[in-house]
Amino acid sequence: MNENVSEPTPKIGEISVAARPEHTQNKSMKRIFKFLLSNKFAIVFDILALTITLDQWTKIWAVQNLKSVAPLVYLDGYFQMLYAENPGAFLGMGGGWSSTVRYFVFGVFVVVGLIAMLWSILKNKISTAEIYAYSFILGGGIGNVIDRLTHENGHVIDFLFIDLKFSNYARTGVFNVADMAIVLGVLIILIPTFKAQKNTVVNASKE
Repeated sequence: MNENVSEPTPKIGEISVAARPEHTQNKSMKRIFKFLLSNKFAIVFDILALTITLDQWTKIWAVQNLKSVAPLVYLDGYFQMLYAENPGAFLGMGGGWSSTVRYFVFGVFVVVGLIAMLWSILKNKISTAEIYAYSFILGGGIGNVIDRLTHENGHVIDFLFIDLKFSNYARTGVFNVADMAIVLGVLIILIPTFKAQKNTVVNASKE
């Protein structure tokens, strides 16, 4: 004979096991550990660690070995290493602003943007290529913003220069490893886009 056994009704003041704070906390911790062990987090963490470490180490090297010395010229001048302090942004933009304005625009505001970018990468579902791309951009941004917030006049240390010589436009500004990471991230995003657009044009011409 089967008897229906009902669970005892919790008395007033008692909390069921499922509703206990300890149970909820354990579930939250499991989610956190699962996320920390996820492939996305590993990619983002590794790229950030590599980019920021390499960028800051090379800048320290540049200060110690390139500051106040003549540029080091390689490959008949196509590639040079020379020390430069850039108080502005890309191509010196904003270099004439006061140090206070530069601190907030290139420092504080950029930090807020980088935090929002990191949150977006980790929260949203994006492709593996996009994870790599945005991680390189984020790592480069963090590398440069460290300079902004730690140097007295808010400058970024640059020390790399390429001059292809066949035109005044075939040369770069002086840049650093963080800039290289940002450009790499942008290329990872743009190249598939260009390929997709090219395929669309080719398919349209065949119709």
